[in-house]
Amino acid sequence: CDPMEARDIMWSRTRQGQVAKQPCPMGSIGVATFRCLAPDGLWEPQGPDLSNCSSPWINHITQKMKSGEMAANIARELAEHTKNHLYAGDIAYSVSAMVQLVNLLDVQLRNLTPGGKDSAARSLNKLQKRERSCRAYVQAMVETVNNLLQPQALNAWKDLNASEQQRAATKLLDTVEDSAFVLADNLLKTDIVRENTDNIQLEVARLSTDGNLEDLKFPQNMGHGSAIQLSANTLKQNGRNGEIRVAFVLYNNLGTYLSTENASMKLGTEAMSTNHSVIVNSPVITAAINKEFSNKVYLADPVVFTVKHIKSEENFNPNCSFWSYTKRTMTGYWSTQGCRLLTTNKTHTTCSCNHLTNFAVLMAHVEVKVGITDSQAANALGREKGQRNTISLLTVWLSRDIAVSLIKPPSKSNPDCCISSAWYKHLPLLFSIHTQIACAVFAALLHFFFLAAFTWMFLEGVQLYIMLVEVFESEHSRRKYFYLVGYGMPALIVAVSAAVDYRSYGTDKVCWLRLDTYFIWSFIGPATLIIMLNVIFLGIALYKMFHHTAILKPESGCLDNIKSWVIGAIALLCLLGLTWAFGLMYINESTVIMAYLFTIFNSLQGMFIFIFHCVLQKKVRKEYGKCLRTHCCSGKSTESSIGSGKTSGSRTPGRYSTGSQSRIRRMWNDTVRKQSESSFITGDINSSASLNRGAMANHLITNALLRPHGTNNPYNTLLGES
Repeated sequence: CDPMEARDIMWSRTRQGQVAKQPCPMGSIGVATFRCLAPDGLWEPQGPDLSNCSSPWINHITQKMKSGEMAANIARELAEHTKNHLYAGDIAYSVSAMVQLVNLLDVQLRNLTPGGKDSAARSLNKLQKRERSCRAYVQAMVETVNNLLQPQALNAWKDLNASEQQRAATKLLDTVEDSAFVLADNLLKTDIVRENTDNIQLEVARLSTDGNLEDLKFPQNMGHGSAIQLSANTLKQNGRNGEIRVAFVLYNNLGTYLSTENASMKLGTEAMSTNHSVIVNSPVITAAINKEFSNKVYLADPVVFTVKHIKSEENFNPNCSFWSYTKRTMTGYWSTQGCRLLTTNKTHTTCSCNHLTNFAVLMAHVEVKVGITDSQAANALGREKGQRNTISLLTVWLSRDIAVSLIKPPSKSNPDCCISSAWYKHLPLLFSIHTQIACAVFAALLHFFFLAAFTWMFLEGVQLYIMLVEVFESEHSRRKYFYLVGYGMPALIVAVSAAVDYRSYGTDKVCWLRLDTYFIWSFIGPATLIIMLNVIFLGIALYKMFHHTAILKPESGCLDNIKSWVIGAIALLCLLGLTWAFGLMYINESTVIMAYLFTIFNSLQGMFIFIFHCVLQKKVRKEYGKCLRTHCCSGKSTESSIGSGKTSGSRTPGRYSTGSQSRIRRMWNDTVRKQSESSFITGDINSSASLNRGAMANHLITNALLRPHGTNNPYNTLLGES
């Protein structure tokens, strides 16, 4: 391994597989190590091991403890030293020192035990000294723990390996509880002692169980957002000689050092299908009664505690847990035995357990895989594509108004699908809303319009299938049912979802459905079902299209058949929403690739609708051509009279064009069946070749006797086709 500098230490060239040793950084004592890995010749990625590095003051504290100085005084000195920069060895030593100090305190308290020959005044004096010593020691110990849990001590903790971290944190839990009961046993009267700092809150109580008792709650104020409560019945049942001793402790930042590797957790379906890690997502809260049985007491009335989440997003599957450890090895694991979840939301979780110990809430945590750069790029791409998509959707809508009589029947549902899609493109701009009520409302609207878009895509497939199978069936009777299903079903789903759990609409980051509960399935479930049904209709429609293409175009080559088949397949793929599969994959995997695919495919959906319903429709192109000729060439010559007659005939809805494609089909079939009549008419028209065609057209239009008022008259079709 090449020479390098790491952790303020210069490491010399080291052979593969060897461990380099160097003195600890300046200001500390001990030896640091750094392993050169074989066969790559690279330094260990975790960095140097500084667990043996410690500050010089630890030797001074050790000497003081050996000299028999008062434990409270040594604890005060330890608290002052730990305010400074800490090394890994300082963490391990400080915790071990507290264990030794509480034992030293116990020995010193025995020397202050009143004897049978002591007078009442001397006995009282000794008892008062015992209480003062315990109070002073506990106060200093709380300050030391607060220093060890400061954020600036995080690097020192990280220099310890995982097992050393766990052992040090477990020792800290155990010795704080021991110290709390030493104080509780030496209080002269019923009293409550409270010590509050940034990272640890401690409450020690000596209470009388005689008379009426109230539930005991810790802490008194909910400033930290976490609390635990013991019922009055629990206090009475566990009292001794009319008294009970209780200890409560609340730790911030301690759960990070208690390994979740062997945690017993109940994982839901979200955790099963998502790459996640288990974290301690709350403060650690301790409750104990009568020290000698604190870890073995099973309560008739469960203890109830509420903890505030450290991270409110990207977390799910909360588990009410406790730290189960053995005093001999000071090792343990998180267990859920005897605990159950009562309520939870994105900021707090409430649990109940039938025993007392050290509690916390473990949650499955999902790291966001999309970086800042990727997120910004995806947002920019979505905005740019969304603008183009909106233009495409508006063009389709205008085309429907301009050429409403020429577009095929499925387009009658297309504008509704487009409107739903347009809502989808614009509502995400409101993701920055921070008002909870407004965010929930827009999340519900998003839910509705997403489902409406899916439903209308399904109805599009149904309409395409009906067109291919039941050509002569009228569609007017189906339209109201399409609207009822297209908007009624999404509204029903949203209403039921809101009635079940309206709090799951909206999160801290986006106005969408919560992902850490089963609520997201109110969208994924219907969407997945519709996509599956669309695939079925797609297969049937493609088969019918291929079959009809081969029959209706026998003169076309194989290439033309394949081309028509492919174009129809692409159109159906876009219109039936199969591209939304990428969205479901993105929700499940949260990967950058799926995010880009979902953004690109869905933002281009409007353009696909425009291409396949406008650009590739021959009659729509002709209608646009007529509009352009009418506006650009209307005043150039009188030769446009024929075109004007044709345009008038095709665009006058009550006279020369019908409002229903099915009626056109029936008229055309009637015309085909009456070929002799058509031949006579055609021959009659052709025989008038010497007449001016424009004059004849104008005569047909202006003559009231020849003007066709009926919808089934074949003259409409003939004149329109001319």
